[in-house]
Amino acid sequence: MALDRLIAETMLLIGSIYLGYVLFTVLGHMTPVLSLTNSMNQMASASIYVPDAVIVSNETGNQLYLVIYNNGRIPITLREVYIENQGNSTPIDIGNVYLTPGNYIVLHYETHYTQCRVNIVFCVANTTICMMYDTNTTQYVIS
Repeated sequence: MALDRLIAETMLLIGSIYLGYVLFTVLGHMTPVLSLTNSMNQMASASIYVPDAVIVSNETGNQLYLVIYNNGRIPITLREVYIENQGNSTPIDIGNVYLTPGNYIVLHYETHYTQCRVNIVFCVANTTICMMYDTNTTQYVIS
């Protein structure tokens, strides 16, 4: 009888230790899971829209006009803007522009291209979560 009770209590002790270890492991992994979930939520809430990416050509040169609109639900930081043509990439220096939801910025840049691709790198404000948006330009010739 006493041996049966000793075996049962030993099994309960081992089971309790195992369950405690499993609970500790599960709770230890909850922080990265919650952090990943938060990052995914922030990525889903960040969005930009470029209604106009136009290169205006006249006798004096080509001017790029670019409108970047924050149509997401959280503030973003515009990190980098690049224009690409035939494998050549030219950065446009904008610093770190902070855009709250519903606001926009108009960029003006003189270029030698008549048509190009514009790449915009933007991040969720105050984080390292970044995304890229790209669009093609439209050319208008003024004579």
